[in-house]
Amino acid sequence: MNEKETINEFIKKLPSLLPNMDIEDISYEIPIDKKSYSHIMVKILTGNKKKNLLIEVKSNGEPRFVERSIYQLKNLTKIKKGIYPVFVAPYISERAREILKSENIGYIDLIGDAYLQFDSVLVDRISIAERKTERRLNRGIFASKATRILRAILNDPGKKWKNTELANICRMSPAGVYFVVNQLEDKGYVSRDEDKSIKLIDSKRLLKNWASNWTVEKSRSNAFFSFARSPEEIILKLAKAADELNLKYAFTGMAGASMVAPFVRYNDVWVYISGDLNEIVKKLDLRPTSSGANIRIFEPFDDGIFMDFREIRGINVVSNIQLFVDLFTYPGRGQEQAEKILEINSKEDDIS
Repeated sequence: MNEKETINEFIKKLPSLLPNMDIEDISYEIPIDKKSYSHIMVKILTGNKKKNLLIEVKSNGEPRFVERSIYQLKNLTKIKKGIYPVFVAPYISERAREILKSENIGYIDLIGDAYLQFDSVLVDRISIAERKTERRLNRGIFASKATRILRAILNDPGKKWKNTELANICRMSPAGVYFVVNQLEDKGYVSRDEDKSIKLIDSKRLLKNWASNWTVEKSRSNAFFSFARSPEEIILKLAKAADELNLKYAFTGMAGASMVAPFVRYNDVWVYISGDLNEIVKKLDLRPTSSGANIRIFEPFDDGIFMDFREIRGINVVSNIQLFVDLFTYPGRGQEQAEKILEINSKEDDIS
């Protein structure tokens, strides 16, 4: 939807977007001075109060576009007194809404999200469609191969990246990397320098948003029961068997965290294994089970899972980035353990 289409749809929906206000007049392409103009001026009546809403319309409601409009809106409100600035887009993302509120600028989007605060008036509404829309728009950056880019930049947050370098490391096409990085830039997660270098600028928000949209169940899960006496014994036996069978593996979940930053007691062992599982199941006498499992073997949906895995005391463990996202939605106290990983990693300057 381009800006013209957004304007037309906004005007069409305006009575339902502001149901408790009377729309007295709508003017287009309003001149503010010889050099400045606004897309729309809407005169409203709420109760016995009148207000002029100076509206900037964009076809994209991500932070990068919002930040450009904030400068314009603030300048216009300085020139023309007594007006209230409002940003409008088809959909305004959660982070963009936070930025607009912090700058005392209102917003309205076409799915029904709205925030206006002036005089004694307060409108603060999140539509029921907001969560679904946010998830749909996040699919591109949280898609299977796209997460390889997230792992790369989050594992080295201070580094400046070239598009071709990321493509080589992530084993993706330059066009695919460009597409994902563009979305990351729109959402305010990365910025580009004059030489087009890519730099991460909001690592914690990116990591937590990814974790919130992630599930370890993206990988095929296999539940087993082992007669080993403890999780620690299971880890040692699994690692030894995987090495002997030349299987690619790395522990995650509470088992992986126990090797990095033990914080919560655990009873089940999670491990990613790539390859034919039949031999390791037979070798360790693992019993498939639908309940009471103490081992879950995940067959990775994408090889990016193993990016930056490390060996700790002879045991392969996924990167701290992968640990965090796997633990974030782990039942029980998984989020506490995830935060502990983040805290320790921040001290090591891996996640800033």
